[in-house]
Amino acid sequence: MAADKAGTGPQLPYTNYLPDDRLTFAGALVRPESEAAQERARYAEMARIAAAQNYVPRPAIWKIGDADTTIYIFGTVHSLPPGFRWRNPALEAIVVRADSLLLESTDADDGQVSFLEGLPPQEGGVLPPLLDRVTHRSRGKLAALQARLPPEAIKQLDGMPTWIAAMGIGFVRDLLIGDIPSQGADAWLEQHFHSVGKPVEAIENSKSVVTNINAIPERAQRLMLEAALAAPERTHDELDAPAHAWARGEVGDDSPLRIFAEQLDPSSALADPLLVQRNAAWVEYLTARVRTKPGTLLFAAGAGHFVGPGSVIDLLRKRGVRVERVQ
Repeated sequence: MAADKAGTGPQLPYTNYLPDDRLTFAGALVRPESEAAQERARYAEMARIAAAQNYVPRPAIWKIGDADTTIYIFGTVHSLPPGFRWRNPALEAIVVRADSLLLESTDADDGQVSFLEGLPPQEGGVLPPLLDRVTHRSRGKLAALQARLPPEAIKQLDGMPTWIAAMGIGFVRDLLIGDIPSQGADAWLEQHFHSVGKPVEAIENSKSVVTNINAIPERAQRLMLEAALAAPERTHDELDAPAHAWARGEVGDDSPLRIFAEQLDPSSALADPLLVQRNAAWVEYLTARVRTKPGTLLFAAGAGHFVGPGSVIDLLRKRGVRVERVQ
């Protein structure tokens, strides 16, 4: 399409990496070898991603609205490989056109939320260590993983509710095989809208979301923790598949972006507070906003909320709302 050609449409810069504070001695950098190794790894990862992105990014965008209100719905990926490119002129034109940005949560909100929201007081004021939260068949795997972590990381995981620790273990396992996470689309959008003086707001109360999830029975959370420990180690290609599918706009039934309840946890208990309740609440908010608040809004949230049965897009259409895919 013409809109994809260089020089057409808005050209918004990608956020640059912050400059390092580098001390030199006789022209040579003075820094720990570990820092140099991390930098080499990041540049190698950026080169690998650049070689894999032999396509024009075209992530999915939908639109709803009426005569005086337009809401663009943009599914995002919260963490991307370093150097991953995901924007094109069509998306940037929407970013420029939008009066305000709506996110799942904002940085300000996140800074005020504890993952312990809603939990009853614990004996001794701390949660039991993760080794006490898994069955004997999983303790060997957890102990082996902990043996590869610094004491601070073990302590941090032990201080998490079980469902968050399960997600954290998946994240840690990916880091140990060389995954290097970087800024996601949501973070860039929030920074950009703030930088140009446009309002940024959250569609939900993060404390309420965490409280609802923490109410899941502990038994279900522990099944999720054991499933995270038993999951096979993922390859780089498997880790990158959702980001590439997202950037290509692949949101069909076979999309890696589609979330299945059994992928969240074996008991599917997490699906209701994490997906079902939130998707329904978002649909209520969006339909009310179309009726009551004129203007152009960009709503950006995790792409999994917009793919498949029960998604926000599916629920909007079932309510008779005309949803147009514009990219």
